[in-house]
Amino acid sequence: MYKIVTFKTLSVISIIICILMIFSAVTNTFLPVLSVFKETKKDILIIMYHQISENSSLWGDYVIPEKMLEADFQYLKSNGYTPVKIKDLVEFTRGKKDLPEKTVVITFDDGHRSFLTKVVPLLEKYSFPANVNIVGSLVDLYTENGETDDRYAYLNWNDIKILSEHPLVEIGHHSYNFHSLGLRRGMGKIYGESNSAYTEIIKTDIEMLNNKLLSDIGFVPFIMAYPYGIKNKTLEEIVKSEGFSVTLSCRECINKISVGDELFDLGRFNRPYKYTTNTFFTEIVNQQ
Repeated sequence: MYKIVTFKTLSVISIIICILMIFSAVTNTFLPVLSVFKETKKDILIIMYHQISENSSLWGDYVIPEKMLEADFQYLKSNGYTPVKIKDLVEFTRGKKDLPEKTVVITFDDGHRSFLTKVVPLLEKYSFPANVNIVGSLVDLYTENGETDDRYAYLNWNDIKILSEHPLVEIGHHSYNFHSLGLRRGMGKIYGESNSAYTEIIKTDIEMLNNKLLSDIGFVPFIMAYPYGIKNKTLEEIVKSEGFSVTLSCRECINKISVGDELFDLGRFNRPYKYTTNTFFTEIVNQQ
């Protein structure tokens, strides 16, 4: 005998069919987009600056004058580059947004006070975002001594608070007190040091700066810039366990990323004084 199908049963079946059709339509719409993102490797140029100073005796590998920085910004704008935040790279790898064809990330290491006094006004002029990676012990030192002369001073905690609220600025972690090339080179391991001792020392340093940032500005960075680019496998594991999703190195290379990639050990080109703007960027372009 045939089983009678009730109106209620037919309604339920109809609803299920509709839901499946909607799901299929949505999937067909978005999967090709995500597929394109995943299959496309984006070339990401990251530039690493340090101090901006008008003292010509300091100009060298890590110090350039303000006019040179602005010339770099003008070059980027004139040649179709679009500066983005590091957060945008993270969003791209998660399939949440695309990136411009000519993407560039601007970073500043060490936290010199010239970032606030000289760099930020240029960022505002060109509407360029930038990342600044701070050394906690230097922030403490210049908070305590009150020195604010940007010819030599570093950012203090009041400066960090101001920068944390600026829409064009991203703050990164550059260690609390491992910015030297003594017995311990950067955040590197001392010869003969056990993994357990090393892990404890590094975690203590990371958490010291994180706790200060959490207390002063209400959040901790997701960006770690390795001092001097020195790293090892254990350090990478520690950094990941501490919640960092991006690490910046000193390897000079163009980064190629796609959806699903991790953003660890990203390469950056250091900006020295010895090259003109055109020469500096031409050398980079030739590596692509």
